[in-house]
Amino acid sequence: MVQIKQKFSYNRAMSRLKLLPILLVTALLAPSYLFSQAKVAVVDFERAIVESVEGKKSAAKFNARVEAVQKDLEKRQKDLEELTNKLRTQDRVLSDAAKADVQKDIDRRQTELTRLNEDAQKELNGMRDQLLRPVAEIASRILQVLAAERGYTLVVDVSNPQTNVIYVNKDVDITADLSKRIDTELAKQPLQATPPASTAPRPPAAAPTGPAPRPPLTTPGPPPPKKQ
Repeated sequence: MVQIKQKFSYNRAMSRLKLLPILLVTALLAPSYLFSQAKVAVVDFERAIVESVEGKKSAAKFNARVEAVQKDLEKRQKDLEELTNKLRTQDRVLSDAAKADVQKDIDRRQTELTRLNEDAQKELNGMRDQLLRPVAEIASRILQVLAAERGYTLVVDVSNPQTNVIYVNKDVDITADLSKRIDTELAKQPLQATPPASTAPRPPAAAPTGPAPRPPLTTPGPPPPKKQ
């Protein structure tokens, strides 16, 4: 069964986006008294983006596309299974030539389905990145300003799977504040519309048809008349 496994996730789409560092801290080398004087906050950067107004719109677009792609692939998968079942149940009825034709059709459909699934994965990855990247870049700048305004020494992104956070006091969680500021900023200056990612499937490879024909030879015209 072919399935599209996609999540509208900041971390998957933005793995190449380098956020500006708020503060570089080497935890193992820093003296303990520094942490007693530090003002620390945590933020779920991914949730702040996805729960913003623009993030919800982007998620709706993305999920609608995932559903459409999944529906198309499921139909193709069903057709392929029915054809395979036909070959199995009518094995004794069909002639060798007919069975060969059905098997050839099955192989063609299977190859096409695999290719379409790969294309869909690439398309959805690109679409997710296209939808999230502009909001993420704005959110990163807003977080810098927010941290500076409140005098935070360190802001920890708990949406990062590599962040090992055991406990978070909700009083130091600024996720909701960041999401609200994203909405405020985009209300004043909306994002520019970007063209949608191409959804056209790859054309099948054309079989070689031999050498290209040579251009026809041109017959030279009569020489121009001599001047008297």
